[in-house]
Amino acid sequence: MGYDVTRFQGEVDEDLLCPICSGVLEEPVQAPHCEHAFCNACITQWFAQQQICPVDRSVVTLAHLRPVPRIMRNMLSKLQISCDNAGFGCTATLRLDQLQSHLKDCEHNPKRPVTCEEGCGLEMPKDEMPNHKCIKHLRSVVQQQQTKIADLEKTAAEHKHQLAEQKRDIQLLKAYMRAIRSANPNLQNLEESIEYNEILE
Repeated sequence: MGYDVTRFQGEVDEDLLCPICSGVLEEPVQAPHCEHAFCNACITQWFAQQQICPVDRSVVTLAHLRPVPRIMRNMLSKLQISCDNAGFGCTATLRLDQLQSHLKDCEHNPKRPVTCEEGCGLEMPKDEMPNHKCIKHLRSVVQQQQTKIADLEKTAAEHKHQLAEQKRDIQLLKAYMRAIRSANPNLQNLEESIEYNEILE
């Protein structure tokens, strides 16, 4: 959708208006044959219903669309527009091609990320800051950490239990080998090999 014409200083040339939304062209594209220009979002939505130019009804598809000529892009970029956040107190008027970079840093942008200075250091959109409670946030963080600690303790206990069972199995195997060795001395080398492997592990 195009930019509201009332946001611009002075009159805007008709060639810079979208025939679909009547706003100033935003991300403009052009039909190559008839050379009519539209907002990219507007014409994409239009083509979802019918594959014709909304101005002269000639056959056009989304694949036919091309960027508008550089001269038109230059004309658009030089237009003076008010900030999106004028309703929140911003009085800036700037070139259209500078709008996006301005919005990122605009102090009046309600969605600009700000950091809580009350102690928790949480980053959040500016318009959510008045309802932010540090204690509530920190309590949530503590609860999350406690849950993680409990999970780690449970995992550690399971590993400890598994290790104890493995040690018991090894002791039983040793006792079994000793019993067999007493009946067959040739198994001495096998027991020594097992003990050597345990040392390596």
